[in-house]
Amino acid sequence: MIRVTNQMINTNMIHTINRHNADMQKVETQMSTGSKIQLPSDDPVAAASQMLLRTRDRELKQYDRNIQEAYDKLNLMDGQLERVGEILQRVRLLAVQGANGIYASTGTEASFELKEAIAREINQHLKALVDIANTKDATGRALFGGSVIERDPFLPIYSYKVSQEINQGNVMTDVRYQGDIVVQKREIERHESMNITIPGNRIFWGTNTAINSRTDSGNYVATGDQNFSIDGNTIEVAAGDTINDIIDKINSAPIEVRASKGGQDNIILTSKTPHQIWLEDEEGGTVLADLGLIDGNDPEPPNNYHPNATLSGLSIFDLMIQFHQDLIKGDQNLIGGRDLGALDSAIENILRNRTEIGARVNRLDQHKKRIAWDQTYVKELLANNESVDIVESIVNLKWLETVHSYALRVGAGIIKPTLMDFLR
Repeated sequence: MIRVTNQMINTNMIHTINRHNADMQKVETQMSTGSKIQLPSDDPVAAASQMLLRTRDRELKQYDRNIQEAYDKLNLMDGQLERVGEILQRVRLLAVQGANGIYASTGTEASFELKEAIAREINQHLKALVDIANTKDATGRALFGGSVIERDPFLPIYSYKVSQEINQGNVMTDVRYQGDIVVQKREIERHESMNITIPGNRIFWGTNTAINSRTDSGNYVATGDQNFSIDGNTIEVAAGDTINDIIDKINSAPIEVRASKGGQDNIILTSKTPHQIWLEDEEGGTVLADLGLIDGNDPEPPNNYHPNATLSGLSIFDLMIQFHQDLIKGDQNLIGGRDLGALDSAIENILRNRTEIGARVNRLDQHKKRIAWDQTYVKELLANNESVDIVESIVNLKWLETVHSYALRVGAGIIKPTLMDFLR
């Protein structure tokens, strides 16, 4: 009986000493790692909070990277548009001079040389604009091409021209947009995204666009439910809708395009701001093709307008080419009226887009400040939740060492020597 009692005392003493060792090891580990939570079992509630806070911290870091990427792209766009504005201002100066007759044909050799020199300058400005429009970011992606990455968004077309006894050489006669209207976005906060690009068919457009269908749609009735889109916004058409119903739906949609009916019951689309109107029948629908707005044989935008439709509206490149030809002809009235007005509209459109970019940058500034504050707050919560109080840990460790030392002394007196100890 006494042997069992001594065995129990010895077992309890060893258990106590081992527990002291484990407690000291735990405190030492906390001090070396700086964290008081090594396993979820140490503090389940604090461990769950730690996971949530660390997840939020990673989120904030990603949002901060997204904001920086948006900054870089928007600043690059603004810098390119500043160059566009400078070019247009120079071309406008040439237009003002041309409207005043400075380059008017006098039949002299000097006059022809001057016109040829100005024509070549305009050609160089036009090439510079195309180069800017095809600018790529650091990843090699076209800045103004939407989601298109396999080709340049703007395709220049050249031809050799001689007019008004002036050899123009190989000049640009057309520039076609071959991008799309997809806008790149970045998430800057939970459930909050920002557009960080503007499609090229908006930025590099000079005047409002109008599409005048030549198809008589007075008796048009939709044969079934179908959809079409204008500038990427879907408009639903119900079976039985007439031309008037469709016009009303277009005008009530949140788009910068207005519809009206012409004198021959034809539909006319007009943009409210300078941009290329993007038309598309969706999922096999034929509304736009039936109304004579798009070509049913080539329905994919851009440049899918019906061959019989009348299209008006100039891109920046179109108005440069138009001004170039009017300058060669020496038509002061067209230069001072049509061309100068189109240039002013293009400059205004560039300023409008730069204003929008500036507004987005200001919004990013506010979000960046908010993200920085949230990061500081989350780090403070993490510190309070998991960080070790060094002073308190040192006190606990010293207390555990003292208790352990007393336990060893007491154990030395309680645990009696046995016969086996003497035999060793």
